[in-house]
Amino acid sequence: MTTEEACLEALREAADRLGESPTKAQYEELGLTPASATIMETMGRWNAAKERAGLETFDRGATGDQPVQPKPEWVDIPADLKWAELTSQQRWYYKNREERIERKDRHRAEIRRWLYAYKDRHCVCARCNEGRPPCLDFHHPNEKEHSIATMVVNGHSKENIREEIERCIVLCANCHRLEHADPPECDPTRL
Repeated sequence: MTTEEACLEALREAADRLGESPTKAQYEELGLTPASATIMETMGRWNAAKERAGLETFDRGATGDQPVQPKPEWVDIPADLKWAELTSQQRWYYKNREERIERKDRHRAEIRRWLYAYKDRHCVCARCNEGRPPCLDFHHPNEKEHSIATMVVNGHSKENIREEIERCIVLCANCHRLEHADPPECDPTRL
């Protein structure tokens, strides 16, 4: 059975190695024991365990009576912001900004690959039977809640994107442009 003291020692070791209070993900990447799940089972909550170990916690609300720790030298924030005036969530973001941006970029790339494969397997233009994925658009015949492209950029889940696709008609780029053309049909002889 894991003791509370073993949990606290492991958290302090992680903080020493990282130079900051560890998130669960950072702790797990270090490969320390006990596992983060064991610490949470033993101590109740992750932040409760970090508090007991004397480490900074991430509080989604206000900082309350806890003093704001000094800004680490390696953290960059815009010149017009003051570290002590940021919320705890903003301070956490600036400490983890590069990792968060990389994670979002990886997620967007994965969603783009998934959407390309989805188009390749399931989609053809409803008007002309064009089936090459780069040529295909999702047309909203009724009111649209979100454009599929915007949902991908914003990192929506595959499930939410699929639900939005269900509201659409697949058209190739040419047929889609003609759908929105004014007048509705272009007469090439007038050119």
